[in-house]
Amino acid sequence: MEDQHHQKKSWIIHIWGLIPKLILFVLCIAVAWMYQSVQAKKAIIEAEKAAQIKNEQPATNVITLALQPELIRDRINFPGIIKSWVTLDVLSEVQGKVVDLFIKEGDTVEKGQLLVKLDPRDYQNALLSIKASYSAALASAKRLKELHQKQLATQSQLDDAVAQMESFKANMDTSSLNLERCAIRAPISGIVNARYVDKGKYINLSEKIVEIIQINKVKAVVGIPESDVDAVRKLNQFDVTIDALKKTFPATKYFLSKTADTSARLYNLEMSINNSKHEILPDMFVRVEIVKREIANGITAPLYSILTRNDQRLAFIEQDGIAHSRKVALGLQERWRIEIKDGLQPGDRLIVMGHRDVSDGQPVHVIRTITNIEELEK
Repeated sequence: MEDQHHQKKSWIIHIWGLIPKLILFVLCIAVAWMYQSVQAKKAIIEAEKAAQIKNEQPATNVITLALQPELIRDRINFPGIIKSWVTLDVLSEVQGKVVDLFIKEGDTVEKGQLLVKLDPRDYQNALLSIKASYSAALASAKRLKELHQKQLATQSQLDDAVAQMESFKANMDTSSLNLERCAIRAPISGIVNARYVDKGKYINLSEKIVEIIQINKVKAVVGIPESDVDAVRKLNQFDVTIDALKKTFPATKYFLSKTADTSARLYNLEMSINNSKHEILPDMFVRVEIVKREIANGITAPLYSILTRNDQRLAFIEQDGIAHSRKVALGLQERWRIEIKDGLQPGDRLIVMGHRDVSDGQPVHVIRTITNIEELEK
């Protein structure tokens, strides 16, 4: 009996010992449940507040651009200069005094036209003297030939006479040529760009007389960096803009240098331009546009419509009066346009004005939709 009573008493003591732990466990469960309930109510309240703020937020006025496929080019511009097609300095081949001038600067001349005449008298006298000597040598050679046939003169005597005759003949031809060179003629057709002599001036051998240029077609010369040489090598047609004339001319590749300029490390590209009206003048500055690559149906956006937020490129489009952000991947840039390789599609209405004041999901009011960005200037 006593043992049973003792066991019963121990069991009761054990039960009472578990009650505090049980109460603590129940309290923990109650606290956890209350915490979850508070957090859920807090999230509901915050969501309700955000929805209320969103509904109360006024719609931002925006202008949208309806995107459509269009051509985009990878273009580069290089400065250059115009050069005449041919520039030729006419030099004196004899010396003497200028007695006649038949041209002035700016004159158009034809090949073979008389430009300048030098005093020919010294050369005329020299020619007459050589002619007399040649005639005497010719007669002597004939006599010795007849005597040689009769065996009255040796072969050596005949050879000396013939050699002397041929020497005088060569001198006579040279004198005749020098006399002819006293009349200085145009070696090519063109325009007299500069005249270096005046009447009465004594000129020396190889002295400059005039400069003749040909500009019926001209060269546009630009320096190409080595990084762009490979692209330029594949092209034959270019657009050359001359700001002084406010015109753009088509040009054809004429020559691409195989070596770079030692100072600037540029490869000279020469292009031919038709200039039959002579409106393009040498030394005019030009800008040459070179198209390295083209994309026929690309999606482009104004460069300023792309935003950078958290190291991401974003654009905003409008759908049903709501602004939606789009992550975009960029490609070629052409002036103020940039290619959108990914993120936008044809038909999207891109927000191009007011986009800096909107956020994802914000209501917007479209006051105007355009199809071309140039419409904003109207």
